[in-house]
Amino acid sequence: MQLVDRVLTAIEVLSREDNGLSVSELSEKLEIPASSTHRVLKSLQDNHFVIQDQETKKYRLSYKIFTLCAGMKESNSLVTLARPFMRQLAEDIGKPVVLCVMSGDQIMNLDCIENSDASIYMVKTGKELPLYATSAGRVFAAFMDRGRAEEILKRTIRRQETPYTKTDLLELFGEMEQIRRQGYAVIDEELQIGIQGVSCPVTDSNGRVVAAIGMTTLKSENAIDEYLVEQLKRCASRISKEIS
Repeated sequence: MQLVDRVLTAIEVLSREDNGLSVSELSEKLEIPASSTHRVLKSLQDNHFVIQDQETKKYRLSYKIFTLCAGMKESNSLVTLARPFMRQLAEDIGKPVVLCVMSGDQIMNLDCIENSDASIYMVKTGKELPLYATSAGRVFAAFMDRGRAEEILKRTIRRQETPYTKTDLLELFGEMEQIRRQGYAVIDEELQIGIQGVSCPVTDSNGRVVAAIGMTTLKSENAIDEYLVEQLKRCASRISKEIS
């Protein structure tokens, strides 16, 4: 079972490294000896889940992983039901639209409808991000039990991603009260300079927040206005009705 745990952790670590990792780099991240790391990588390589760059000698995930993920996405009812509404919203507002869910103490981008604007900051599908510095994360934190939100945020390392990142708990919880009242969350250059984001909750038949629908935009475009927020809310409402 130890090998299985290490293999799964290695896959998770490599999924966050676009350029791959060497044996020593992965060994450091896994906190296991290089010899053990080599065995993990050999197992993954033998099963075609990782490939090694012949020039850099670094290992990265193969397309086999993405093929498996694509199969999961197609069978995921939330993605299947939400995608038509997301596609329409992305077309209407001309911005990338992302569907996020909780993954442990973080939020994960479950699906994304991109647009042609390559200048927009966009994280990949499957990418995990913290609650405190993302609009989708703050939606989840705002609508979950206060005690649970406090536990998660206290054990999260709240880094100052930019000069504008809010990390103080009192400030964050004060903002969450406002998010509950208005039904959406906005971040302003807190994850990346020049980028704004806004998200709204998606609820199930019991009114429980099961996902967040969001979008990103360049701050210079001043795009987060009442019209855009209403469009986002309408999309979230349609998805909520569809899954209820």
